[in-house]
Amino acid sequence: MKRNKILVPFLSLALLFSGCAGKDAAAPQPESPQAKDVPASVTKDPVTIKMYHKGGTISDEEFKNYFVEPVAKKYPNITLELVRDGAKGNSPEELLTSGNFPDLIYTSNPSIPVFQDLDIIEDLNPLIKKHGLDLSKFQDTGLEMMKGYDSKILVGLPLTMNMSAMIYDKDIFDKFGVPYPKDMMSWDDVIALGKKLTITDGGTSYIGIDPWRVESVGSQMTLPVVDPKTNKSTINIEGWGRVLELFKQVTDMPGYVNNGKFEYDFFKDNLAMAPMWATDLVGKLTDPTVAKLKNWDLVSIPYVKGYEGKGRNVDTHMLMMSKVSKHKDEAFAVIKEVTSDEVQMMMAKAGRISPLKDSSFQKNYLQSNASFNGKNVAALFKLTPTAFPAHSKYENQVRIIIRGAKQRLAIDRKDINTILRELQEEADKWIESHP
Repeated sequence: MKRNKILVPFLSLALLFSGCAGKDAAAPQPESPQAKDVPASVTKDPVTIKMYHKGGTISDEEFKNYFVEPVAKKYPNITLELVRDGAKGNSPEELLTSGNFPDLIYTSNPSIPVFQDLDIIEDLNPLIKKHGLDLSKFQDTGLEMMKGYDSKILVGLPLTMNMSAMIYDKDIFDKFGVPYPKDMMSWDDVIALGKKLTITDGGTSYIGIDPWRVESVGSQMTLPVVDPKTNKSTINIEGWGRVLELFKQVTDMPGYVNNGKFEYDFFKDNLAMAPMWATDLVGKLTDPTVAKLKNWDLVSIPYVKGYEGKGRNVDTHMLMMSKVSKHKDEAFAVIKEVTSDEVQMMMAKAGRISPLKDSSFQKNYLQSNASFNGKNVAALFKLTPTAFPAHSKYENQVRIIIRGAKQRLAIDRKDINTILRELQEEADKWIESHP
């Protein structure tokens, strides 16, 4: 009996420890650091966030690499879908009418007025505060551009920036013994260089320089296109006349206009120099369907004299949120994740210019893209983007109208004053017909 009384406490103690061990084994493991970072307002239930793409560029592979995979890593319950503009029934108006407009909008600044007209843009300020996103990490140029579209709300956040440089074909320069272009040249200097290479040799035509679009050069002078107070175009002014003078120097080169052709593709034609956006450069030079050049490099985009160091207007690929989204916290969690340092660094190395301030993003730009090894990638960052003039919902179409000046110079051979007057009249007439 004594032995049994002694065993009972030991057995009870053993069972007690055994029970504790069982509870410990069955208890959930501590949350991972990622789980702790998930805001309480973001649901843990399965949810699908749709992103609408209109304007800017994003490939299916980029959507997978920069959106789907990083978001799934932190939010395995969130599924992302990309809805592209252009397919039947996928216009912004059609999606809104059908009640199927997506949660997020991926676009570039020229398309913002489209969504403003539909009154579908959600103010991000409350969500930024709620989710604790630090806006001070973003470059001022991108944020100021966003604020310029609506002073009362923040229409979106920059995901990537777009800068420009001038690509040139060394083989053409070598063939004719002409020195290569350099960083920080003016348009006048580049046009003079281009004249030396706009020639025909052995039956083959070569073009020295195609300055691309009239409105792009004008943006380096921050020239206005529409007065938002009067809704009148501002084309027939001295500044635009000066831009047309530069283009006239090009279109007047003997041999530049060839059988009615006055615009040239650097990757298809014998074009020695061409200003290009970074996104176009990266896309073309990494596209297996595009013929690769044997010998090319980059220099900074030419500046307009009197506007030294000034590049094109700020060009941003951004993320906005739609008012009709039923999952605003989850949609903003996606925005916060893709603008994180980790995702931004991955994008920078592949060829997307980060809107974040930290210099490491520029230093690592294109590091994982072999097509740019040994190239003067720093040329993209030599000039400072110019701010947009006062915004108008008509500005994008008026810029397209201004673009038509190049044909009037090259083909119609009209004088500059006539062209400015005609473009002003055309733009004002278009504005009046689209109240």
